[in-house]
Amino acid sequence: MWQGLDVFLAVVEHGSFSKAANVLDVSTSYVSRQIQQLEQRLGTILIHRTTRTQNLTDSGREYAIKLKVIQQELVDATNHIQGIQRQPKGLIRISGAGDFVANSIAPIVAEFLKRYPEVSIEFDFNNRNIDLIEEGFDLAIRFGRLQDSNLIARKLCHRPMSLVASPEYIANTPIPIHPYELVNHNCLIAISNRWRFNITQQVEEIKVAGNWRSNNPHAILNACIQGLGIAHLAQDIVAESIASGRLIYLLPDFQVQDNATWLVYPRKDLMPYRVRLLIEFLLEHVN
Repeated sequence: MWQGLDVFLAVVEHGSFSKAANVLDVSTSYVSRQIQQLEQRLGTILIHRTTRTQNLTDSGREYAIKLKVIQQELVDATNHIQGIQRQPKGLIRISGAGDFVANSIAPIVAEFLKRYPEVSIEFDFNNRNIDLIEEGFDLAIRFGRLQDSNLIARKLCHRPMSLVASPEYIANTPIPIHPYELVNHNCLIAISNRWRFNITQQVEEIKVAGNWRSNNPHAILNACIQGLGIAHLAQDIVAESIASGRLIYLLPDFQVQDNATWLVYPRKDLMPYRVRLLIEFLLEHVN
């Protein structure tokens, strides 16, 4: 009775057989076969197929609406039972990178584990932008602006950027008074060589260049302190060096304020209770 329903709903949600197959980690032919068998059992066509598109029929649209209601009731029932159990169990896999995650996020996750000792945590510190679904991660901690609409993103904390240089560098180089002048400076590049600034009430990207590049922000920070060039880093990373006088702020009036650290996770109808608890715990305790 239930065979093929998850495949049908995946096609409805993702808009095509191939995308549904990718999400379900099965072949497109398997998806097609499951839909065909479901239609045969129901005695009606649910999806019109052409060589390029798949569109719901009126019957398919009505069926999908009713199935989603049933699906949500199953989610509510599962969450209720798991909540009654009170003690979450099982593995949570988290992806994150950088000292902020290690020093500010990981200790909060450790507090969560002390509260729920039957949960296991696997924390993968990797700079590459992983595919959470394909690689089996429950959550990721990411910094910057997000564009992946296939994931749910919740803001953990605001992390504005700062443009900084050492007194030594500034003593030997004219101080930039506008972001456009950065093309004349040695810029220490971390994630991207396109730095964003507020210019005449609009956000513009300035392409910069330099002789030092690293995906580790503290390597950038140390190179900047040594006078190698100008760095564009999160404010919390440079704060101590600013306070000690080893670095100074540049172009503060041009800085954008939309950078943040995000909690990112796949869209899952039946999210494990332990993962949902950790999400709420992090949103409550990270500031």
